[in-house]
Amino acid sequence: MRRTLVAALLAAVALAALPAPTMAATPPATERSVSVRPAARRAEIDMSHVWQSLNNCGPASVAMLLSSLGIRVSQEEARIPLRGTNVLRGMGPAPVDPWVSERFGLHAFARNNGTNALLKTLITNGFAPMVTQWLDDRSRISHWRAVRGYDDDRGVFYASDPMRGAAVPLSYDWFAGNWMPFQYRYLVIYRPEDEALLRAIVGDDDWFDVPSRFAYLARARSEASSIGTYEAWLSYGEAAYQAGRFEEAVTAFEAGLAKGPATGVFSVRRSYPAALRLLGREQEAQAAAGRLASTTPVTLTTPDPDEVRQVQSLIDRSVSLFQSETELATQQLAARTPVAPLEAR
Repeated sequence: MRRTLVAALLAAVALAALPAPTMAATPPATERSVSVRPAARRAEIDMSHVWQSLNNCGPASVAMLLSSLGIRVSQEEARIPLRGTNVLRGMGPAPVDPWVSERFGLHAFARNNGTNALLKTLITNGFAPMVTQWLDDRSRISHWRAVRGYDDDRGVFYASDPMRGAAVPLSYDWFAGNWMPFQYRYLVIYRPEDEALLRAIVGDDDWFDVPSRFAYLARARSEASSIGTYEAWLSYGEAAYQAGRFEEAVTAFEAGLAKGPATGVFSVRRSYPAALRLLGREQEAQAAAGRLASTTPVTLTTPDPDEVRQVQSLIDRSVSLFQSETELATQQLAARTPVAPLEAR
């Protein structure tokens, strides 16, 4: 049964890796152009600041993003639908879109593989992102924070941080380095009428889930080789796991764990043992799970979905997303909205 599951999973991932449909040569003349403003030297989005309650950085950051769209909601209204009733549980990105869609007619878009340049372009065009990073230099606490602005002259992003303040300056280097252990995850809440603009900024490679996984895998592989820190290797392992490259994931995880601890890097506790299990290495998986069980303290943000959801998600999304997203991509790319090119940065 296990071999059948593994074979089906690997086949599904291979299927998902097939190239996207060829884009039509010219879009219909009736389509409206979407103009992406290149990132300015500085930009800021107005939002209300929210000081978080216990372990509530995610819902507090969601409330701040909603305030940038003119919607006032308390973090307590957001807490249970986004985190559940367990006070020790944090928030992942998955519940945000259903909740803001049902309550406010909005959408949420979350991906890994963000960059400083992408966040600047988002902010310049009116989209306020939130990101998962370390809380600060002294802790190993994972933390959601909203990003309200930036200033190239000072070389900083301004975070509306539910633990630290309304306009906390974070240097570009610090920001990227403390973002990498969480696969450069970001989330944007947007109005439906702004979807074409958001997609134009993000780009088709990251707009669709499956291509985004493989795009991030290539980046993480390169960063592990060039940066060489244990966090870079652990991030590479997570990227390989999410792309269904389980042998590659185990090799990267083990290289990272040989260089440093997994404390606070919550995804490793599930993805490393899960990759071993999917390779039929059950005893090693149990040993790895036991070693990692005590390496991550209670955090201010949620662990990624549990092992079963991770694996089931990969199976389901590799098959159904390939089918549904390819069909959608065929339709949308055939009628692709022309986009003003981004300024080279």
